Amino acid sequence: MLDDVRFIIHKDYPVDVNTRDILFKMSQIEEVVKPVVALPDVHFKYSYHTPTGVVVLTKNKIIPKFVNANCGMSFVVTPFFVKDLNQPRMDRIFTYLREKISVTTRTKPVILPSDLRQIVKEGAGWVVDKFGINPANLLNFENEGSLLKNDYRSIEEIVSYLPASCQEIGLYSMGVLGYGNHFVELQKVGEVIDDDICLRFGIAKDQLCFMLHSDSRAFGQAIFDFYSKKAKKLFGLQQLYKKWHYNLLSCEYLPHSVKALIESTNRGLNRAKSVFYWKADFFNKKKKINFQAIDLNSKEGIAYLTSTYCAINFGYANRAYIASVIRDAFINVYGIDKLDLRILHDGNHDALQIENINGNDFVVHRNGASRAFPTKYYPKHPVFSYTGQPVLLPSSLGNPSYLCAAKQGSIASHYSSCHGTGRVVDRGEARQKFKAKNVFDDLDRKGMKIYDYGKGYTAEEAPGAFKDIEKIKEVIIEHGIATPAAKLYPLAALKGWR
Repeated sequence: MLDDVRFIIHKDYPVDVNTRDILFKMSQIEEVVKPVVALPDVHFKYSYHTPTGVVVLTKNKIIPKFVNANCGMSFVVTPFFVKDLNQPRMDRIFTYLREKISVTTRTKPVILPSDLRQIVKEGAGWVVDKFGINPANLLNFENEGSLLKNDYRSIEEIVSYLPASCQEIGLYSMGVLGYGNHFVELQKVGEVIDDDICLRFGIAKDQLCFMLHSDSRAFGQAIFDFYSKKAKKLFGLQQLYKKWHYNLLSCEYLPHSVKALIESTNRGLNRAKSVFYWKADFFNKKKKINFQAIDLNSKEGIAYLTSTYCAINFGYANRAYIASVIRDAFINVYGIDKLDLRILHDGNHDALQIENINGNDFVVHRNGASRAFPTKYYPKHPVFSYTGQPVLLPSSLGNPSYLCAAKQGSIASHYSSCHGTGRVVDRGEARQKFKAKNVFDDLDRKGMKIYDYGKGYTAEEAPGAFKDIEKIKEVIIEHGIATPAAKLYPLAALKGWR
């Protein structure tokens, strides 16, 4: 049994019995290529049916319940340093970001139906062309910003896999950050750990950078809900509810106040559900979950993978769009004509895709796990051929994060790394255990400024709800998954809660 699941964890954060049982159950599915990998940030969410921080390989099979709707992160490097920043400038930068980036589904779309068709095929490439981002940045995106760029199928055929309701809500999902643990965080390079890697990455001490966490928002979630078996339970009532929810949010005639109420109600219902499952563990459906596999080459498998790739491409585009807003904020505040921001890295940590691993094609299911390709996967890249892929290790609110580089040892983790520190307290429990005021008092003491939209649940993101980043870093170093290049200190963040 020990060979079925590979635990790459810290001794201070043992995996609980429930999570361990689910992981072993996942590994026993016929289609799974052993071992299932549990990364150092592995934890169980009561609002979901499989643990976060897990990587699973299959051959020619998709297991939908092994992955969540896509999500990922970007790392944006500015040419400015701490000496170039003061409080009034910071306030103006984040005021601009808050005005241009929505926390929830937009009232009015910033893209047209014709744009959406291009986005699902071209991904971040559409943003590069539309908003004047240097195309060289696409080399730094996983899959160069699109999983369908070289697909032989026409846009019409690709779009045919997306229900009309998903396409409608997609128009209102571009430029949306999201709430919960999503953020746009301004950081300074506080410590250069590896001089050579930082030199090649083009970053130096006290340089200003941004780490941003977002996805394809309601567009990707609508696709996930449409194709997910879980949305068909309760005699189809949940599927009807989902359609109603997305149709209302994409209605151009509804005022913003009504849409805000709909989203707030939906968020409240989801949070209430997570609290219920946390408190009523005997009712926990995860213990009885039935993992069904889909043949990759079947009609259903092609539809599922194509639609998932569309959502991932939208996520690439959405984060690139937010990066363009960051650029425009600096142009506006500093009164300059143009600015060439570098997107050093953009990648997913909730994704389903086909990858060639050591000469074999696998369907890789990553749920709360980032890809970590070493140098051999970038033979022609001007930077990553020397450093390996950048690996982001974000921390909890107010605490330092790390910019790392993938190493050869990541072969043992299916070329994956943790996507953060991971929870020790579930969201539902965190709202009972921590107080929002204490979170903000702690941030004030650390000198970190929060700019928010007045929505959500601050206590869920209390630092005490997460593992210690230094211990998580120890694990990825010990196992040769990645090496730290720089330690990053937070200065300010745009958040979707409060």
